[in-house]
Amino acid sequence: MILSKDEAICLVLGLSAKKEISSITKLNKLLARLNLHLIPINLDFDLNKFGSFNADLKNLESNEYYELSPYEYKDKTINKFILKPEGEQLFGKVIHSKLNKILTEEDFESLKNNINELSRLPASDISNNEHKMLFVDAADRHTLIQKVNIVHVDMLDLYEQIDKIPSDTFAGIRLRALIEYCFYLSKYLKEKFMRLRDEYDFDAYMFDYYFLYHIQSIVSFLNQQIETEDKDLKQINKYYQYIINSVKGRYPFSLENKDLHRLVAQ
Repeated sequence: MILSKDEAICLVLGLSAKKEISSITKLNKLLARLNLHLIPINLDFDLNKFGSFNADLKNLESNEYYELSPYEYKDKTINKFILKPEGEQLFGKVIHSKLNKILTEEDFESLKNNINELSRLPASDISNNEHKMLFVDAADRHTLIQKVNIVHVDMLDLYEQIDKIPSDTFAGIRLRALIEYCFYLSKYLKEKFMRLRDEYDFDAYMFDYYFLYHIQSIVSFLNQQIETEDKDLKQINKYYQYIINSVKGRYPFSLENKDLHRLVAQ
């Protein structure tokens, strides 16, 4: 399960106040925020000192789903994005055919409230909030390193219990795969973050930060799933779909990377 670029744009437009977004900068921020809700989208997010951004959005034009409407702001012409009726139909289709497979009603309500609230804020406030959550700023480097060390130790403990998980059900197989992948991913992230210097992490690939954030958040869930016989397949699948499928071959630590075995062995 992964959202296309247009599906993701229609999703954030449909959840935003008045079903519109005031600038491409804010659109970038709201699309990036989908990652914090474990929604995989077919976009790569990099980092600069102004926040998450995606170069693929620079050439966006009006299409059948949304309209770019120019307006004047501080002597500049800016395009706002407005959802069209066809986009509202795509929005509903995305929710029912894709998001329902991974999100509970509570998950979707949290997503809806978060995007709607953020859509009312200046874009800079959205970035600052995201940076604080992910510890991407140089001032938070010590906290980031401490965090990745703790996460890796937690995942090592989970990985050592993997044989307790039955492999005769789909839920058990997927849980084992998720734990194994997250363990080696945490090792990869630990080694990568330990090499960071003291300055700002310019041009960082944001999925490094998103993945660390989510691995930390699911440790208690994974522990609980190891102990219970009644596995929560929908939640397991949500984490699996995001962490394993969201970047496909575009990420060094991807199942589609032919050098993955070398990274695991390091």
